[in-house]
Amino acid sequence: MIPAVLAASAFAIIYLLAGAALGGVAVFIKVVPVSILAVALGRRAQSPAQRLGAIALAICALADALIEWRFLFGLGGFLIAHLCYIAAFVSIESRLRPMRLIPAAAWGCVALPLLVRNAGPMAVPVGIYGVVILAMIWRAGAAFQAGSNASLVGAVGAIVFGVSDTLVGYARFVGPLPASTWLIMGTYWTAQTMIALSLSQRPARRDSE
Repeated sequence: MIPAVLAASAFAIIYLLAGAALGGVAVFIKVVPVSILAVALGRRAQSPAQRLGAIALAICALADALIEWRFLFGLGGFLIAHLCYIAAFVSIESRLRPMRLIPAAAWGCVALPLLVRNAGPMAVPVGIYGVVILAMIWRAGAAFQAGSNASLVGAVGAIVFGVSDTLVGYARFVGPLPASTWLIMGTYWTAQTMIALSLSQRPARRDSE
């Protein structure tokens, strides 16, 4: 996965540095980083978690393009991807572990009301999407195992994904966000990379205690 991460990072840096200068090519450069991660994880997939993760990454790459055309279509794509991530983490750890829902719920109680209140006609889709990514963060946390670097990377990656989506919602519905492209895309690509790396090292569900 390391060569793929380096290649994805190179295209991400090109996108962030070149910005508007890329013109019509920008959308094609934008989808490359996550596409590379999807192919890399898919080629080594040996478990449901890895296959679902590769599918989620591929859908996210498509959503990266769709959101440039119509925000709602992109949102729908990312929602489906998060459902795949949820299934991937559940395949690793199926126990509910409700106490690990608390950090995700705390994020939801702070961020969701603000975004939904300002989303206007998009309030319902934004609310549904928020609940789904909250569930994704919870399931990534539920899959965390003490002493496992891979599970820690996955849990942190899920949280960073939540941060990125919160920044997207704030910039679109609440108000201007300084350096929004760097903040949003930087956290987004970081999150995707961390989740992909985590899943690549966690091929199977651990035995229940």
